[in-house]
Amino acid sequence: MASRSKPEAAPAAVQPQELLSIDTLREKHKITRPVFAGVCAANDWKPGRAMTEEAFLRAVADFTGAPMGAPQGKRG
Repeated sequence: MASRSKPEAAPAAVQPQELLSIDTLREKHKITRPVFAGVCAANDWKPGRAMTEEAFLRAVADFTGAPMGAPQGKRG
């Protein structure tokens, strides 16, 4: 006789993350204006954009960790 496994418990309800304006997130995490302007330009963000805190911090980390110079490719 085949043994029946117990059904797995349903995962706990995932709380939707709160959306905050990028200006609020900048102030909350003390992001300087030049870095904030660069992140906005690099991601084509417009004033008033709302997003999760996690996505904002990931974008700032990606921007501040990016190389400063132009990509170095093969020279012809």
